[in-house]
Amino acid sequence: MGTQESFFIGELVEQSGASRDTIRYYEAAGVLPEPRRSEAGYRIYGVEAVDRLRFVDQAKALGLTLGQIADVLAIVDEEREPCQHVRRALEERLLETRRRIGELRQLERRLADALSRTGDEEGTAGAGCRCRIIEEAAGSAAARKTPSAAR
Repeated sequence: MGTQESFFIGELVEQSGASRDTIRYYEAAGVLPEPRRSEAGYRIYGVEAVDRLRFVDQAKALGLTLGQIADVLAIVDEEREPCQHVRRALEERLLETRRRIGELRQLERRLADALSRTGDEEGTAGAGCRCRIIEEAAGSAAARKTPSAAR
C-alpha cells in the first residue's frame, strides 16, 4: 500500500481519528492551517495535517489548552524550538492541576461531612427550611471559614 500525499476531509477523519467538526473547529481556531481547495471547493489536506492532528491529541493528553497548543504550533511553524515554551506551559498546568485537586479534596470532605450528618429520613426540613442537608452543610462550611477568608 503506497503512501497518500493528500486527503479529502473524510480521508483525514479516517487517518487521524478526529471528527469533521473537530477538524473544522481546529481550522477556525488556527491550530490546523486552512487547507487548499479543489476546483469543486472540497478541502484538500496534506499528509502533514495527520501529523499535526496527532500532535494536538498528544498535547491535549498533557492538559494543554487549544490556545496553548496553537502557540506551540506557531513556534514550530516559525521553525523555532518550542520546548522551553512547552515546559513553562506544563509547569503552569501542573500548578493549576494541584490547585484543582486541593479544591476537589475540600469538596469531597464537605460532601462526606454532609452525608454523615444525615440519615435516610424524609420530610424533616422543618418550618422555613428548604432542605436541612444543604442548609446544615452551608452552616458548617461558613463556620469553618477563617476571619481573613470572610473579608
